[in-house]
Amino acid sequence: MLISSSKHNDLLKLVKLVNNWIYHPDNKFHMWDITHIVTIVSIVMILIFIYLFRDSLIPYRDHIRISIGILLIVSRLSIDIWYVVTGNWDISHSLPLELCSIASLSAAVMLLTKNHFLFEIVYFIGIGGAIQAIFTPNLLFGFPQFRFIQFFVDHFCLILAPLIMIWLYQFTITKASIIKAFISINLLAFIVFIINTLLGANYMFLKNKPSTPSLLDFFGPYPYYLFTLEFVALFVFFILYLPFIKSDASRSPK
Repeated sequence: MLISSSKHNDLLKLVKLVNNWIYHPDNKFHMWDITHIVTIVSIVMILIFIYLFRDSLIPYRDHIRISIGILLIVSRLSIDIWYVVTGNWDISHSLPLELCSIASLSAAVMLLTKNHFLFEIVYFIGIGGAIQAIFTPNLLFGFPQFRFIQFFVDHFCLILAPLIMIWLYQFTITKASIIKAFISINLLAFIVFIINTLLGANYMFLKNKPSTPSLLDFFGPYPYYLFTLEFVALFVFFILYLPFIKSDASRSPK
């Protein structure tokens, strides 16, 4: 009877743990607390490790590429399931229409198909957006809640996806890639703006800034921050282009 009671208590503890992980734990996300800092450091260290051992990873590159692509898809599906299970799914905020959500799905397709055009778009939009998201997350729940883990895994894979294609497949970026990415992000913004108007939503933060602190707080009130973002995007794209400037110049006609 004692053993049965002990197992029952263990089961209750497990159920409570899973419940807290899936639903809403008491701990909230606090920007730049120890878990946030450790997460950022861990992401940087993993990226450095992969870069240093990139030559050794080439024989396994197809397995790595496909695995990350599948992980991005699973990550997207898991957040939809989480929204439904917790009763938080709503058409005004649960569709994959945020910039990083669009970039994540594009990255998954890019990895599974090795599409170079999607690589160019994901390199600029994905890395630029994911870095900003990791440093200033629009996140309510802290570690070890499911949403915290899913958020950082998704954005880490979004950064890793184009880097894998560069380090293991020798994909490259040109000046034309900047133009493609800039036109693409503006076309996306135009389409999402129309959807926002129809749904009363705020995808891509095209109608309001996020409720949590972000870089947008430095870019003025609505709608002026949208115009500021255009220049910021071009600046970030140029910074991301710098590692390729010499190789791009060497390919240009003399």
